[in-house]
Amino acid sequence: MLKVVLGPVLCREDPSKLTVLNPYWGDVGARFAWNNASYPPGGVESFGVDGSVEAGPLLDEIFRDTGTRPNQVLTALAHEEPSDAVDLLWMIAAGRAGAPEADALAGMGVEAAALAERAGAGQSPDWPANAADDEEFLSRLLDALSAGRTTDASAQEAFGGRPGGRRLAVLRLREALGRVTAAAPRSGSSALRRVVRRPVHTAGTRFIGDVLTYFRQREEHGVESPIAGRVAAALEEGLRLRTPADPWLVVIAHSMGGNIVYDLLSHLRPDLECDVLVTVGSQVGLIAELGLFPAVAAPKDPHRDRAPAPESVGRWINVFDPNDTLSFVIGSVFAAGEDFSYSTGRGLLSAHGAYFRMPSFYRRLAERLVTALNVESHG
Repeated sequence: MLKVVLGPVLCREDPSKLTVLNPYWGDVGARFAWNNASYPPGGVESFGVDGSVEAGPLLDEIFRDTGTRPNQVLTALAHEEPSDAVDLLWMIAAGRAGAPEADALAGMGVEAAALAERAGAGQSPDWPANAADDEEFLSRLLDALSAGRTTDASAQEAFGGRPGGRRLAVLRLREALGRVTAAAPRSGSSALRRVVRRPVHTAGTRFIGDVLTYFRQREEHGVESPIAGRVAAALEEGLRLRTPADPWLVVIAHSMGGNIVYDLLSHLRPDLECDVLVTVGSQVGLIAELGLFPAVAAPKDPHRDRAPAPESVGRWINVFDPNDTLSFVIGSVFAAGEDFSYSTGRGLLSAHGAYFRMPSFYRRLAERLVTALNVESHG
């Protein structure tokens, strides 16, 4: 998605020149000495009467009151908010996509998001909002995408398209449709709650562990700490790789990544720079409030005083989802930086990891980068 959507914005002469670096530091992050043995197992004696509320009856009530059936979820979304239907379908499909279909799925996602955007503006007569059910909706959507394949499709192949990728991508989308249809009837089962809680529990404990591990490493080793050093090396590489054909260094930092990049640019490595910093679902404002960044002094007047943004950052864009409990704003803490709300449409448990699976996110990011970099004046 980064290559397909941002390539034409950041590398206008030749989008294929876009370089994407993705520094991985998880192997030097949190470690669990007992292999997450603190996860609550089944069969533990209850402390008292279980007063929990089953989600199934509530979901049934919603379906009954709105007239929406389990096999009409996407159709209902397509009618009310077209981009939500595309985002939901592609987010689920992307979760199981492998390398062969990833490029095709990304390209189709861009096409579908554009079609949904036109439908939302009343400019797309091919948008299948009047489909009888989700199966018909997907079939008609795929037909519309196939009919619209012209120059855009050939351009997508330049980004590494693989033979048969589109066919595999279609299979992923049909698989995703099946998962949407099956989700509603099973939502209230205790077995599903256990299945759902395991990844949520693991993600939550991993996040807390990474926060504690990073700040402990920084306290002991400073700029030489394993996590900070690895991210700093990627920033150095990004600066080194800037060329006239690929002139911008745009840093997109998700969650804890935003805290690490801010800490580097403001304190550990102020010699580094970037043209645009995009923090997504991040906690920079919260960590600053807690006094954990050396570059941020406590305000004398919280209503008036603001912390300075790193001088080495050209523009700072911060994206949060109101449903993402791990995302925070920066505008009320820092003197520079723009906050933007973006709804993934996911619930409290899954919103944090949903941003980068949604085609509409990349389209909106591209629009903001055009403004932030004043690309038109350079094109």
